[in-house]
Amino acid sequence: MKKMVLANWKAQLSPERAMQWCDAFAGAYQPRNDLEVIVAVPFLCLERVAERMKQLAGVSLAAQGVSSYPQGSYTGSIPAAWLRGLTRYTLIGHRERRRYFHETVQDVARQVYESLAEDLQPIVCFDRDLLTPQAAAMAAEELGRLIWAYTPDTPGTLEIARSEAEILALLPQIARRTDSRPVLYGGGVTVANGAGVWRLPGLSGMMLGQGCLDATAFATMVNRL
Repeated sequence: MKKMVLANWKAQLSPERAMQWCDAFAGAYQPRNDLEVIVAVPFLCLERVAERMKQLAGVSLAAQGVSSYPQGSYTGSIPAAWLRGLTRYTLIGHRERRRYFHETVQDVARQVYESLAEDLQPIVCFDRDLLTPQAAAMAAEELGRLIWAYTPDTPGTLEIARSEAEILALLPQIARRTDSRPVLYGGGVTVANGAGVWRLPGLSGMMLGQGCLDATAFATMVNRL
């Protein structure tokens, strides 16, 4: 599996700014065979971004979440069936969804089920305390099909030395609980410290939030990894 860099726009870019980001990124990005860039895009922008980015090799899209329920009488939800053919990934259980929107481990488990039913690849976020209960809430066959993203609640900018020790200590536990599935790191990663995170042994990639909003700087970092 290729290593992955995930750019999570969150709710930072308006539709107009999203198009500007795509143009700037496309102008600076240099595709590589050993790396996949995943862009997590708000629902409102998904179709336009998919059209704008479809010619870029090695770039995939992720939905910033998905409904816990199938199509039906669920006002305001975006079922996984509507994303099939539009995105490759769903970003699930981000700490902001759990904190501000009160998503539970059961909600996240249902989102995993709905994603897999539509052949979408779930990327499941967790922190140290959530790994065990989140893994326990899902079926064994689902655990074997996930990508995990370790997203500690890290204030400020990531301190590489401190985080390296934390990650290396946690990876054996993650491997036991997740059947050694790929693990991304996302906690204060920026274009300045991304190369250091990228080199940490045992990781399958990294996720940037605020650090990806400058498209040219983000693409330049990706090119240099």
